[in-house]
Amino acid sequence: AGDDLAGVFVSAFKHDLGKTHEAPTRGFAQVARRLCDKAGAALIVDDVRAGFRLHMGGSWELVGVKPDLSAWSKAIANGYALGAVTGNDRFRAAAGRIFVTGSFWYGAVSMAASLAAIRKMKEIGSVDIMQRMGQRLRDGIDAQAKAHGVKLQQSGPVQMPVILFEDDADRKKGWLFCGEALKRGVYMHATHTMFLSAAHTAADIDRTLDATDAAMAEVARQFG
Repeated sequence: AGDDLAGVFVSAFKHDLGKTHEAPTRGFAQVARRLCDKAGAALIVDDVRAGFRLHMGGSWELVGVKPDLSAWSKAIANGYALGAVTGNDRFRAAAGRIFVTGSFWYGAVSMAASLAAIRKMKEIGSVDIMQRMGQRLRDGIDAQAKAHGVKLQQSGPVQMPVILFEDDADRKKGWLFCGEALKRGVYMHATHTMFLSAAHTAADIDRTLDATDAAMAEVARQFG
C-alpha cells in the first residue's frame, strides 16, 4: 500500500445485509495485525454494533488480536446517546497532543449511564447471559424448522443472530415469518442482524419460541 496507509478498518464480524454472517478467523485477524504493523498503520475495529455483546474487552479478543483503536456506541451506555473511541498507549499519547471538543462534550447523563451500564454488565456477566439466551433461541428455532420441514440457516453470533430461509431470494418466506411473529408480539427482521439483551430471560425466549413456532407453521403451510 505504500507509505500513505494510515489505517485499516475492520468490522467485528462479516454482517452484510441479507447474507450469511461470518466470524473472522484467527488467521485472518493475525495477518491483518501483522500487515498493519509492517506498514506502520493502525488496525481499527468497528465495535459500535458488537461491543460488549461478544466480549467485554472487545469483539476481536475472541480471535486473540488487539486493535490499535476501537469505536464503540450502542451498548456502551445502554441506549443513551454516547460514542467512544478507545486506543492503546501510542494513540492515547497522540490524542493528548491535539484539541478536541464537541457540542455535547460534557454530557454528564450519558457518561453516568455508561459507567453504570459497564459496572452492571461486569457484575451480572452480561455476555454469558446473552450467549445462553441466544443459544436457547437458536436451538429452539432449529428444532421448529426441522419439525415443520422448513429449511433455513441461522448465522452470526447467537447474541446477534440472523435467520435466512433457503430458496427465498425475494424474502417472501422471511417477511411472512416475521409478520406472523409480530402478530404474536415478537418483533424480528428478515434480513438484518437481531440483538439479544442481558435483560432477556428464559421466559422471554420461550415466549418468543411460542410465536416463532406458529410463524414457522404458517411458512410451511404457504410454501410447503
